[in-house]
Amino acid sequence: MQMSRLLKALGAGVLGALALWGATACFNWGFTELSEARQIDRLPMTPIGTLAGGPYAVVGVIEAEGGMLEAPYSKASVVYVRYRLEEEYRDSDGDLRTRTLDSGERSALFQLIDHSGNVVVNPTLSTSQINWSVNETYRRRDGDLIYTEWTLRPGQSVELLGRYQSGDATMVFNNLDFNLPPTITDNNLKAEGGKSLLIAAALISLASGAASVGLALVLIAAQIHRFWIYVLTMTVVLVGYFWTMGVIHLERDWQRAAELYQTRAEAIEQAGSTEARQADLYAMRWLIERGAGQWPDRAFFDPIASERFPIPAGVDRDRQRVIGQELASEPVSRFEQAWLAWVITAAAIILGLIGMWIAIRAIKLKRLIEHLPTAKSTGLAYGMAELAGAIRVDDERPHVTSRLAQEPCVAYDFSIEERRGSGKKARWVTVESGGEQTPFWLSDDAGQATVYPDKADIDYPEKYRRREGRRRYTEHWLPYDRTAYCLGFAGLDRQHPDRLALQYEDGNPFLITTDDEDSVVRGKGALGFLLTSVSLGGFLLAGTALLAASGQLTPADLMITALIVPVFLLVYTAILHYNDLVFLKNRAEKAWSDINTVLQKRHNLWPSLQRSVEAYLNHETKLLEAIGQIRAARPDPDQTPDQVDERARFEHKLTRALQVRVEDYPDLKGNKVVEQFMQQMEESENYLALLRKGYSDAVEVYNTRSQSFPDVILARLFRFKAKQPFGIARQEAE
Repeated sequence: MQMSRLLKALGAGVLGALALWGATACFNWGFTELSEARQIDRLPMTPIGTLAGGPYAVVGVIEAEGGMLEAPYSKASVVYVRYRLEEEYRDSDGDLRTRTLDSGERSALFQLIDHSGNVVVNPTLSTSQINWSVNETYRRRDGDLIYTEWTLRPGQSVELLGRYQSGDATMVFNNLDFNLPPTITDNNLKAEGGKSLLIAAALISLASGAASVGLALVLIAAQIHRFWIYVLTMTVVLVGYFWTMGVIHLERDWQRAAELYQTRAEAIEQAGSTEARQADLYAMRWLIERGAGQWPDRAFFDPIASERFPIPAGVDRDRQRVIGQELASEPVSRFEQAWLAWVITAAAIILGLIGMWIAIRAIKLKRLIEHLPTAKSTGLAYGMAELAGAIRVDDERPHVTSRLAQEPCVAYDFSIEERRGSGKKARWVTVESGGEQTPFWLSDDAGQATVYPDKADIDYPEKYRRREGRRRYTEHWLPYDRTAYCLGFAGLDRQHPDRLALQYEDGNPFLITTDDEDSVVRGKGALGFLLTSVSLGGFLLAGTALLAASGQLTPADLMITALIVPVFLLVYTAILHYNDLVFLKNRAEKAWSDINTVLQKRHNLWPSLQRSVEAYLNHETKLLEAIGQIRAARPDPDQTPDQVDERARFEHKLTRALQVRVEDYPDLKGNKVVEQFMQQMEESENYLALLRKGYSDAVEVYNTRSQSFPDVILARLFRFKAKQPFGIARQEAE
């Protein structure tokens, strides 16, 4: 057992380290994508006639330059073509599938023309490295064959991001650097930047989820299952992680921006400074400064603005104002397929909510186990309880035999499945399933108590499986003479109402496992940690996807998003603690309601008794007056525990006095009403004593929790009032 735990802890630690490494890789990749979009937004659309050297974004119309390409399927004259030949076929299961028979892409030199001039574009040096974002222009079916082409033709307008070589006046796409993606698109560059934003959002959210899962696994490996430690660690480490990585990447990003600006300024100086080139340089600076409008970008931009981003000397204030007005409406990169962003957001929120719901259930069960002391079999109190001991059977509580393995046990579950269909359509269909449970003894050093396992969540330790032909037989069972841990509701034994038994009750967990309590707590804690991490990643993805769709995904947004972590975990923890208080409050109120129910049943016995005994005991004036008094005093649900104590003691004394008097009258002693009354009063007194102990235990736990930090804050905020326990002195006196 110890070796198994050690291996599991080691495995969790290794997986945690891998998850943290993966988180760092995803964050670096995601911020690179974000930086690409930011760099695209920093480049103005430069008139072709003002190109000087280095990276540029330009827009123009395609014209042929020398030889053209012939598209393989449409036979059109093009400057770029990507083609694919596919075949539809039926697989062995009869499903329609598609396979690629041929594919490729080719490009040729072409001229790009705008109002200011023209430039030769040479994509042939790096065709496969260019991001070609081109619409489909040709599609034809011929039997099972599908011919598809994506082409660029003369006369089309395109936007491109490449490197201008002033030596041969050519736009190329290799060695672009500055974290700029070489791109040619018949749409627009901002849309391509929007795709990078969405990828960045997904990767950074994945990084946060992987980091939180990694931290959870490390805590699991360290045998730490306290939720407050998890919350504290997640808050400190993840916020610190996001901010540290964010600052590092922001510094690199602004370094690239400065190098990009200086490269263009130097190229203009070498090519010859003109008014148009100076205006283009200022437009670039204006866009760079616009991107630094928010904190923390402003903190990086301002200290180096005058040195690394000097305003071009040839652009006066009036010209600066005109350029600023022209660029004010220039859009930023944003993901144009808003519907897809909303689908991703909705899916991420659903994932987050499902993970959160399951995690809360796991952590609630863990906290319940931690709050309940392990009772002795002879010391059960009415209400939720936990027992640990050996499973025993005897003539009163016999075992059952499992259906398939024919093993003696106290519970089993089986299924018989049949494989139907073939190939990828084959599936297992359950043709028969079922199981059986029988009450058993749970024995400890103090005695034994009955457990009714029906409707329990049983962790079966034994498994049987065999396969015959197309059928698969599976069975799980719980053998006796095993040590077990049971968590359930201690209610009246169905066969012996004078004692309590562990059983199922609506709304309460019922667990039977051969693991020890510590293993159950660690397992539920681990599940809660991991699903909380998944939930956190889902909510972060939802937020960042919406930011990408709106074009507002900036480092500032990411660093602010990092603050969602402590807020989320704080709300999450508050929900858990609030649910704990509600559960403990309802537990105490349920016990109190059961006490009032018993008191009302006892009260209903007195009228018929009075009619039966008053003819025999008409000379017992005081006794009859007491019976009349107790009959008239109906139980009040709002009475205090002290008043319940007082009534119970009065009924007890009156019953004992009546019992003594009945012994003197043989006819009265044999009366069925009197006999039934005495029996029910005795049984209800035992039951009432059990209920009172259960109520006292429930009130003690509830009052302790509601007065402890941090629950006391929620208790005062939501007005959870302390419950009044039974008088200890009176309980001891009785």
